[in-house]
Amino acid sequence: MAMPNLNDMMKQLQQAGAKMQDVQKQLEKITAEGDAGGGMVKATVSGKQRVLSITIDPEILDDMEMVEDLVVAAVNTALENVAEKARQELSKAAGDMLGGGDILKNFNFGQ
Repeated sequence: MAMPNLNDMMKQLQQAGAKMQDVQKQLEKITAEGDAGGGMVKATVSGKQRVLSITIDPEILDDMEMVEDLVVAAVNTALENVAEKARQELSKAAGDMLGGGDILKNFNFGQ
């Protein structure tokens, strides 16, 4: 079994670090929406999990308790949606960093 080349390993780790920085920048650009009450309340969040906007149908403003519940539900849905988008981006980046395969194969382990 051949020993992995340490220079190659270091180069791949540096490339992985640079790729992760790119992914962090991409996460800043990702947004997702969530809604509740059939669209009566909508929330938009960023990939950095920051609430960007809340839209509330003015017709429901007379029931504050319902509005509060719908805002929480819409924000939670938006956060779940953006987390899924972020997972997809990270997964795609991880596959690229690893050459689309098993990291151990890239370092000549297990061959």
